[in-house]
Amino acid sequence: MKYNIVARNIELTDSLKDYISKRLDSLDRYSRHIINGELILEELRGRYTAEMVLKMKGNTIAVKAEKKDLYQSIDELKDILKKQLTKYEDKLRERK
Repeated sequence: MKYNIVARNIELTDSLKDYISKRLDSLDRYSRHIINGELILEELRGRYTAEMVLKMKGNTIAVKAEKKDLYQSIDELKDILKKQLTKYEDKLRERK
């Protein structure tokens, strides 16, 4: 899956990029219909927001997670995305 990373008020280090790729590269196994995505990381008043927009075949999925720790917000984002992708795939299977 290809995705762009946008960092607002956060320095995007190599270790953070590695952590993100390790967490989000496994999403391909939940859906084959992902075209691309955009990850937006933002820090505002000590709270970190991770937002992901996935362009899919015939659909768009947007997910947002907010925590006090950046790494926890990325983990929560991944968990929510897993649920959304399995729900999307189930709907596709029901239509067929």
